[in-house]
Amino acid sequence: MQHKWIKERCAGDIRYTVFASKMAKKLFPSFQYGWIAEEMEQKLPKEIDFTLEAKNAEKCRFNFKDNTQVVVPEIFIARPRLLVMSFERGISVSHVKEMAA
Repeated sequence: MQHKWIKERCAGDIRYTVFASKMAKKLFPSFQYGWIAEEMEQKLPKEIDFTLEAKNAEKCRFNFKDNTQVVVPEIFIARPRLLVMSFERGISVSHVKEMAA
């Protein structure tokens, strides 16, 4: 479940990041990281929409349907601010030795 203020907070974060990026470019002409603000402006609103996350999970399930090493949680409920899915045990990607085993 997503906090109710996330959408509004993200909008402000995006505006601030775009503004800061533009100011950095004016103050430091060699600044070359404006693409980060542009990408954030395009992608962050999609990241906070759990219905899109559910669609991506279903695509992932289809793409890995023949791979027994990949488990994609089952989606039970998908709404813009609510995503309920099955719990799947796994190994953290930071545990490299366990992943290799």
